[in-house]
Amino acid sequence: AGTTRGFGEAEFTEIGALIVEVLDGLREANSDEGNAGVEAGVREKVVALTDRFPMYSYM
Repeated sequence: AGTTRGFGEAEFTEIGALIVEVLDGLREANSDEGNAGVEAGVREKVVALTDRFPMYSYM
């Protein structure tokens, strides 16, 4: 799906970094707070990435 959207090497590198960020957040999460801060930060980055590469050009 990424190549269909026009993702290149830089975008796949960014996706890999986001995956690492989520996994690190899960590892470091404590049971009281969870990793809501990491989730929110990654969500913002994913939205920014997908906004740059919409699924369909007319959307």
